[in-house]
Amino acid sequence: MEATKKPLFTMWRLILVAIFSAGAVATYLRFVVGWHAATNLSDAQPWGVWVGLSTLCGVGLSAGGFATAAAVYLLGMERYRPIVRPAILIAYLGYLSVCAGYVYELGLPWLAWHAFIYYNPHSVLFDVCFCILAYTTVLTIEFAPAIVEKLPWKGFRDTFMHWHHRLAVAVVLAGVLLSSMHQSFLGGLFLIFKGKIYPLWYTPHLTTMFYLSAIPAGLAMVVIALYLSNRSLGTKVDPEIIKEVAWVISPMLVLNLVWRMVDLVKHGGGPYLFLKRPETAYFWLEIALFIVIPVVMFNNRKIMNRPEGVYWTSAVVIAGFLTNRINVSINSLERATQANYFPKWPEMAIVVMMITGTVLVFRWAVIYLDILPKRVKVPTKRWMANAGVAANA
Repeated sequence: MEATKKPLFTMWRLILVAIFSAGAVATYLRFVVGWHAATNLSDAQPWGVWVGLSTLCGVGLSAGGFATAAAVYLLGMERYRPIVRPAILIAYLGYLSVCAGYVYELGLPWLAWHAFIYYNPHSVLFDVCFCILAYTTVLTIEFAPAIVEKLPWKGFRDTFMHWHHRLAVAVVLAGVLLSSMHQSFLGGLFLIFKGKIYPLWYTPHLTTMFYLSAIPAGLAMVVIALYLSNRSLGTKVDPEIIKEVAWVISPMLVLNLVWRMVDLVKHGGGPYLFLKRPETAYFWLEIALFIVIPVVMFNNRKIMNRPEGVYWTSAVVIAGFLTNRINVSINSLERATQANYFPKWPEMAIVVMMITGTVLVFRWAVIYLDILPKRVKVPTKRWMANAGVAANA
């Protein structure tokens, strides 16, 4: 039987061409025409959607990598070993996308290396830069076996895998430390905005808020990736494992809500909870998406007994997490700055291009590397009959 040829142009390929073409034009505007041609940023609003979505969300959604690796390598939860590699891959791609995003975010990205020469150890931004570089290096080491085991050089391959196995616990421990620091330091960046951030989001414990919200969001990202891989990429991950990871998220969200409300009342944010202001709507939308709706869905057996239900519940968690980071980085500053910031299309085009590129690399890795166990394709009876006829002929 002749294999059917796929058409050269499909709907999804045309969409990809449109996304990367728009991203290329936006990149040209950013680096050739100028900053103001590509963004609506200003002195009043120097951090926009590139920071709010690319950096803050890219880092936060990578938290599932260190959490899963710590569960397996440090706590001995061997049941979850099959999902360590995809979790680390998600974290690795998340941090690589953040590094790529910095090229667009920084005013003079070609001078970024100055941070490590003319460094200021008292600066939170320096700590963020250091943790990004260090943890990306650790993730490179953690993910390296997936690449090295495919190399044809047996001597190098065996030596590398031997030493990687011996040092795995130390590398994972370093990753947990660095990622935890980085998740917290991103919240610390906004401590300098005291008096400008709306009281519903400002707290001296912004570092804790960022850390507590990143872990459930990172695990939700792992759940989504595993479900989509099972559905579309021919992988075979036990649905019970995916469900167990999802169940861990619910108590974390409840803890997040309790801590958040207690902290709000303690630091004077309580009176702002029900004022008729846009910030109030933004806040309650965030609480609904990130905590209330997912917790209800996670505790509904009918939803959790269906893989699609676990997927959509985790998707709501991600939506709430994105809302939180946009609220902190943009919406919470609008009243003080009066910037009236709304992203220009090149800003969104670049964000969508980076997200799409990350998804494509993840897809490629799952298909061509040993990231997840694959389903064995059983030949159909019709195919076997045809094969038998051909053999007899």
